[in-house]
Parts: sequence; structure tokens; C-alpha cells
Amino acid sequence: MALLDKQASLCEDRQKIIISKDKRSAVSHRADNRRHRYHVRQYQLDGNIVKNRKCCDFLLLNDCCQDAYLIELKGRNISDAIPQLQAGEQILKEELKDYRFYYRIVCSKVKQQERNKNTFRKFWAECGSRLKCDSEVLEDIL
Repeated sequence: MALLDKQASLCEDRQKIIISKDKRSAVSHRADNRRHRYHVRQYQLDGNIVKNRKCCDFLLLNDCCQDAYLIELKGRNISDAIPQLQAGEQILKEELKDYRFYYRIVCSKVKQQERNKNTFRKFWAECGSRLKCDSEVLEDIL
């Protein structure tokens, strides 16, 4: 049985704007689906679907393009987000084997010294343009 099979999406199919946000946090990820109105699904992973280990906060799926967005909402330490994004991919890799993974880190403040840490630079080198990191609100146009 696949992990997502029994889960209800947090958004409607073909929803125009999909917001990933924790109640206790000011940061958010915003996906704009107004142009193409793709079939989309959204799941809260950490603490909801994935309970036994640390994982990224949200998963957004664009089923038409087979894109999987792993989203981590953070305070300041973006290096802590990397193992959570990697855990999300590891957990979902088999179930989403035909999907291309994208990584999103949204934090309250992005300090340059955090971006300069080896952990972050190595992950950035591996992911290239599939990784985006921004403060407050990060937006993707689907």
C-alpha cells in the first residue's frame, strides 16, 4: 500500500493557488496554478503522514507534469532543512518514481553565512535549479 493512497489532498484538484503554511509560522510557499490549471495534490507530511521520523513539512504534486515539490518551512537555520528534504524524497521515492523532485526552503531570514555552509553548498551543487531558497514567501508558477 502506497503512503499517499489513503490520504486526502489538502487542496482541490486544479486549484488556482495552493498555499503551504504552518499555523505557528509566518513563512509560506505559494504555488500559482492559474495559467494551466494542472491536476494538483497537496499533503502535510511531517507530523501528519510521516510520524516516526523527521521529514519535510509539505509535498505538492503536479500530476500532469509529474513534478513533486518537497517544501520545508524554517526559522533561520536552512542547513537543518536539507536532511528533512532528503528524508521526504527517500520516503516517497518509490511511490513517486516517475516524478521529478524539486526542493523548496522557505525561512524567516536567509543569512548569507547559512548559504555558505558546506552542507547547503553541496546540496545546492547536487540539485542545481531544482532547489530554491527564499525568505518569508517563496512562489512557484506551475
